[in-house]
Amino acid sequence: MTTDLVTYYGQTPIIDQLVDKYGVYLEKLDREDKLLLRMALASYVFMQEHSNSDKYTVEMALEDVLSDPGFIKENWYNICSVLNGLTTLEAETILEALQHQIRWGNARQAVN
Repeated sequence: MTTDLVTYYGQTPIIDQLVDKYGVYLEKLDREDKLLLRMALASYVFMQEHSNSDKYTVEMALEDVLSDPGFIKENWYNICSVLNGLTTLEAETILEALQHQIRWGNARQAVN
C-alpha cells in the first residue's frame, strides 16, 4: 500500500522534489520510525533557526531528542545520513508529509 505525500496545502513543487529525492526511502519506514523522524526533524529545524549552525546535523538532532542513545537502531544512522544537509524548508515540508502519513496514510495506527 502506498500513500501520496500530500500535505494540507496540497502538492507543491518542493514536495514533488522531495518525493523524488526521499519519497521511496521514507515510504518504507514504519510508524515508530516516522514518529522518531518527526521528533528529530522538529528539533533539527528549531536548532537550525536558533543557532544558525551548519554543523548541527539530523543525526545530532536524533541523539538530542532521545534520552537513551542506545535506543537508536542502526538503520537510523542511515536515515540521518540520507537527510543531512536539509534546509529548514525541506525539513518542514518532510514534517508535513510525515504528519499526513502518521495521521491518514500508511503509518496510521489502527483504532479499535
